[in-house]
Amino acid sequence: MVVAVARNMSSRIIRGDDRIKKLKVSTPNEPGIDGLLGHDHVMQVEKQAFEQGYAEGERIGKQMGEKMVDTVVRRYDNSIVELAQAHRILLEQMEVQTVRMALEISRKIVQRELTMDPDLVSALATVALKRVQGQQSIALRVSRQDFDRVRNSVASANAAVAVKEDAALERGDFVVDTAQTHLDGRVSSQIETIGRALFDE
Repeated sequence: MVVAVARNMSSRIIRGDDRIKKLKVSTPNEPGIDGLLGHDHVMQVEKQAFEQGYAEGERIGKQMGEKMVDTVVRRYDNSIVELAQAHRILLEQMEVQTVRMALEISRKIVQRELTMDPDLVSALATVALKRVQGQQSIALRVSRQDFDRVRNSVASANAAVAVKEDAALERGDFVVDTAQTHLDGRVSSQIETIGRALFDE
């Protein structure tokens, strides 16, 4: 009997007992050491993936931000350059218009002075005749309005000068012609000469 019980127990030990197996199996609610290690590993991998993804997103965002800033800065710089060019052009146009206006005002002032002082054209013509003194065939052309007064004034100073009436000339204008030269004393020509000098033409 004792021998039979011993045999029976040894066979259970060799084959393994279900109750012993049940003691070795862990329940689902109580993970073993291997399960805890696997869970920590998964958590670590997820953390690294998150950190890498965050860092990559931050890098890409920074690059995009820098590109946007560069684009805005370039547009701003271009706008400043265009504004400076427009300002320069505007100033140049204003200067041109201002000079033209000043020249036109000067022309009207001279014409008014010549109208108020008829002897002024005689004085200007006399100064011009002195520049061609000694030349041959001197002729002085003046307007119809100035003809009588200038002829009398010039005849007393230099009888060799032929004073002629020119219907194309305005009051205050005169032209000196000689065999060697031509002097344009018209008011409009004087103003144009001044204008070309101012505009560097």
